[in-house]
Amino acid sequence: MPSHQHEFPLDLIRHDPGSAVELLQEITGKPLPEFTRVRCDASEATSTALTHLTADSVVVCERSPYPHEKGADPVPVLAIIIEPQNGRDDRKLFSWPAYVAYTRLRLKCPVVLLVLTPTSALADRYSTPIDLGCGEVRPLVLALDTLTPVTDEEVAADRPVLTVLAIANNPTEDEAALKALLAALASLDGSSSSLYSDYVIAALSATALGSLEKLMKLKDYEFRTEMIGRPYREGQAKGRIEALFTILEARGITLSEAERERVAATTDLDTLDALVRRAARAERAEDLFEGGPELGR
Repeated sequence: MPSHQHEFPLDLIRHDPGSAVELLQEITGKPLPEFTRVRCDASEATSTALTHLTADSVVVCERSPYPHEKGADPVPVLAIIIEPQNGRDDRKLFSWPAYVAYTRLRLKCPVVLLVLTPTSALADRYSTPIDLGCGEVRPLVLALDTLTPVTDEEVAADRPVLTVLAIANNPTEDEAALKALLAALASLDGSSSSLYSDYVIAALSATALGSLEKLMKLKDYEFRTEMIGRPYREGQAKGRIEALFTILEARGITLSEAERERVAATTDLDTLDALVRRAARAERAEDLFEGGPELGR
């Protein structure tokens, strides 16, 4: 089953295809073909009865047709195949070139293979060109642990996806970075905020979460996003309990039915606040309850 670490970047890209372009530019630093629209495309790499191949995500940059071109449909100018890879899998060295070839055949445009890894060591493994015998495919690999947390609020507001990925993969308690994170989250509409906030809450330390809450209060931050808003929104116990379960799920921690019932029966808001912070740093279910406040009140 794909992990949260694998799925989250894909969820971001599905919600905001332009973020794939941002990540590509982060690696290459080179200008891209002129385009007017970015969209997610079908991930299937085959169109016949051959072995079924499905990439994790495909994003297409398009432009309007020139006057001399037939038809009124947008013209693909670049396809970006995004493949998060959290471990070594040598089978990818055979399937990735197929993704590239069939996507190029289907869309009739250049194709880039963008691989996202959690560590630089794993990035080195996948940065080697894939020898096809008649040429090669060169993956572009971005190690998420090399992303520096954004500290400029204007940059963060313009590039919220990169800001969230950077601080989630390189957690920090730096006040400038946390302020920039708030600016990034404030730039989002409410429909996408939950996706971003769950990931960040699961990644940040309890200390950083506490500092973030203080900044929100000092700046009179309106809880437009779900960041801390789900735990604290409207002072309701239900919101805190939902946040707690979401964070634990993101961290791969499973509660027993009895443990879930204990949490769900708790109505004291201070107790639930403490549990939310514990969940952000818990490694196992027991960490949530050992030496903790009495539940069920």
